[in-house]
Amino acid sequence: MTRVTMDTSSFSSFTPREPQTDRPPREPAPPTPFISFIKPQGQLWNYNRHKTHEDQPGNIPKAFLDAMSVREKVYVEEQGVALENEFDSDDHRSCHWVIYASVLTTIIPAILDPRSGRLVRPRVTRTTSLPIGTLRLVPFPHSAHPRNGGIYLNGLLTNVGDPVRPRSSETVQALQPQEIQGGNRRNSLYIRDFPTTFHNGQEPYVKLGRLAVLKEYRNKGIAGQLVRAAVTWMQTNYTIFNPSPSVLGFDRLGMDVTGQLPKWRGLFCIHAQEEAVKVWERYGFKVDEKMGKWWEEGIPHVGMWLRVPVGKGGHTVA
Repeated sequence: MTRVTMDTSSFSSFTPREPQTDRPPREPAPPTPFISFIKPQGQLWNYNRHKTHEDQPGNIPKAFLDAMSVREKVYVEEQGVALENEFDSDDHRSCHWVIYASVLTTIIPAILDPRSGRLVRPRVTRTTSLPIGTLRLVPFPHSAHPRNGGIYLNGLLTNVGDPVRPRSSETVQALQPQEIQGGNRRNSLYIRDFPTTFHNGQEPYVKLGRLAVLKEYRNKGIAGQLVRAAVTWMQTNYTIFNPSPSVLGFDRLGMDVTGQLPKWRGLFCIHAQEEAVKVWERYGFKVDEKMGKWWEEGIPHVGMWLRVPVGKGGHTVA
């Protein structure tokens, strides 16, 4: 950069002139968006899924309400998902990320002299934080993989799915409690499932979902920031969802089950909307051909997977 100086020795005095313009002063550049993290929230049990985020009980964390404001805009208003189906039973046990943008709002406009164009009174502004994107991470265990050709409403299978897919009697017995009766996934250490291209049917995995960015902020790298934040957090906290023998009471029974308890080993899954596949591919996810395609709230979905190293170091999402 070239440094420029002015020799003022020949000036006895110097008074800068007001800019001759009919435009108000230039706005400062908005700060970089920031991300808020929300740990699993037990108080979400009294969230009323039949009402919008604006009409919820006062003990619901504001950051979660901000997440729901984005999800309502994207999924309910844009895509036609029923409001009562947007919030589900996984929300209270999930981690959530919300990304905010600083928005400059004019409270009192500037006043200019109509003859000279000089600024008489500068405008008054206020900066507010606007939630513009969100993502959630659901820990294991999960319900069974969706059926190929299945039609799901509010998480429930409404048809029989693909009658051609072969399933052993053992697999059908394992799937039935989760798919038809709601299942006991939160009380089970393992959920036996049918093997897919990237999942053996038993390995614990975490599931990303509800990725939503407001329309006017898309194609600006917002989704990538959310995905990177979730992946990096999970890599750093890779044991956080692993069950503890002491919590389960095995130590009091004198049982050594350390080698038998499920452990997260870096596997992520998403149920991606078919039109968003290329977005997720940018972050390293791959389509699971054996999972086929199914419909959630009338929208076609496919399964995608990503495996990352865990422990020190870390994985960088492109």
